[in-house]
Amino acid sequence: MDSAALLREQLDALNGGISHAMVTIVEADGSTPRKNGKMLVFENGDTLGTIGGGSAECLAAKDAMECIRTGENAFKIYDLSSAATNNTGMTCGGHIKVLIESFPSKPLLVMCGAGHVGCAVLKVAGFMGYSTLLIDDRADEIIDKSIAVADRFVRVKDFEKDITEMDIPAGAFIVIATHGHINDRASLYAALTKKAAYIGMIGSRKKIAGLFEYMRNRGVTDEQLDTVFTPIGLDIGGETPEEIAVAIMAEVQSSRYHGRSCRHLRELRDQ
Repeated sequence: MDSAALLREQLDALNGGISHAMVTIVEADGSTPRKNGKMLVFENGDTLGTIGGGSAECLAAKDAMECIRTGENAFKIYDLSSAATNNTGMTCGGHIKVLIESFPSKPLLVMCGAGHVGCAVLKVAGFMGYSTLLIDDRADEIIDKSIAVADRFVRVKDFEKDITEMDIPAGAFIVIATHGHINDRASLYAALTKKAAYIGMIGSRKKIAGLFEYMRNRGVTDEQLDTVFTPIGLDIGGETPEEIAVAIMAEVQSSRYHGRSCRHLRELRDQ
């Protein structure tokens, strides 16, 4: 595949929100299979293009997958000089140095509920670089402000049935704040069928206790319920929709980066 075709494939991946990495030979010496070349690696392990084939290319693809996962770039050297000492198993001699550039897709924030809080969450999430999907059952003219700030809007008739059947990719962040307890309950039950990175629901402790008991009666386990962030958000104070949205997105961001401590940075400055 020539460079132009490979770049077109990468552009399609970028436009389609598909995480990928580009592996480029930046230097090669000795009897290496190729002196230059590019390889596109996708999050599912598929590849396009080549940097020479063989074990070195397999290692590069593996390293690229890790870069996609972490969102970081990397510079790697693959030793082809000796089967006994190198990291590839190839014996053609020399070294290949590659640059791996990762292009992770935007994280997806699914907002169930287009009320004041939902609208504010969509605005903050969009500002933070999330792709946003709004789900609600009301007419456009009622929730037009929220629809306008979402990247995508899906109107549902039945929150539980429609969200359960919806194609929500693994790793999505789901926030639930609909216009009624019954809809929150239905949305949560459906959300628990997804492989979400985060599920958070707005609500009082009394509401949550009753809702969780309903969930248990439907077969939802305590282990599943323990994954739900509710009451939602970090305790940063404030009660306006915008302040609540900041608290919610701060918690989402903490979850995204594997449960960061959320401590004041000044507490860590002398560590």
